[in-house]
Amino acid sequence: MPSLRRKPSSRTSRGSALGLGALALAVLTVATGATSALALPDRVRPATHDGTHGGTHGAGGTATGATTMAAPSPGRWVPVDRAAWRAQVAAFRALPPRPFPADAKRNAEFNATCTYSHSRADDAIVFPGRPGASHRHTFWGSRGADAFTTTARLLRSGRTSCTSGAGSPDRSAYWVPSLYAGDREVRPSTVTVYYSSFLEDKTATLPMPNGLRMIVGDPKLQVPTPRGAPGRQFYCAGGPVEGVTRSRDGSWPVCAQGGLLHYTMRFPDCWDGKHLDSPDHRSHVGWAHLGRCTAEFPVAIPSVSFVITYPTRGSRAGFRLSSGMGSSMHGDAFVAWDPAVMNDRVRSCLTRTVTCDSAGDF
Repeated sequence: MPSLRRKPSSRTSRGSALGLGALALAVLTVATGATSALALPDRVRPATHDGTHGGTHGAGGTATGATTMAAPSPGRWVPVDRAAWRAQVAAFRALPPRPFPADAKRNAEFNATCTYSHSRADDAIVFPGRPGASHRHTFWGSRGADAFTTTARLLRSGRTSCTSGAGSPDRSAYWVPSLYAGDREVRPSTVTVYYSSFLEDKTATLPMPNGLRMIVGDPKLQVPTPRGAPGRQFYCAGGPVEGVTRSRDGSWPVCAQGGLLHYTMRFPDCWDGKHLDSPDHRSHVGWAHLGRCTAEFPVAIPSVSFVITYPTRGSRAGFRLSSGMGSSMHGDAFVAWDPAVMNDRVRSCLTRTVTCDSAGDF
């Protein structure tokens, strides 16, 4: 299993210079989520979980006391265009993998190295078309991501805070609730977005369709997170020890000299093969069981992980999120890649169990 804490190279190379060419145009309709004669019916069902992003934010996103959030927009099943998806998979299967050197590292992953882009109280997945309806989010990736973000807009824009190779093939938008120390927003210094495979049979991994939307984590979970508590936590990396003490409330680490605050989250690695989104933004994807995708979610896709570095050691005062306590940390991913590059990296890096950097090099 690859370490999620190391810092990858961000050099560019020919491995990523495939461009937004004919294949991108051929499969662009996968990204739209629009129905067609060959697409699944656009089913609208009540969400099992309403996807509400609860939390705290004030005017301009400044953290204040608890506020009442707007009701989430009714979620829906967004079908993938089956014909376009079949075309992308056919192109992927016809693509020969690139040869890799004998000394290549053998972890099935590639990545995008990112920096902070912007913050706003928008969420194009839970509150599409409703600016200011969400708690405040911290974005990286697409610099134009807002409440009106669509897949087509992401693919058209080359403005991104992520390094993924020549031509900026990764045009996805990624976001998490904003972190505050008192009333000051603490913005990530770096974020590495890993695309990995942890499956038993990595050759089964297929590229992601553009327009795939996912949320991981529970913004409604408001519980203390003392050292050793179950579930994911903020942690320290660097310095002589992982963290020497805790905040006064016990829920946040205080890092030793040389250490910085981090958070790591991972998204599901199996997909139903039918929908780009679901009413609760979770029910169309699932986790592998014993290294294999299940019958409910039969399509193996790259496992997306965020490794977020904040430029702070922390303090006894601790922090808070715009969504509330540290336990409410969650992440959103709105996928938009040059499909030719996505195909190449899944084929050459993941299915062959080879480590590729953010430029697609071995």
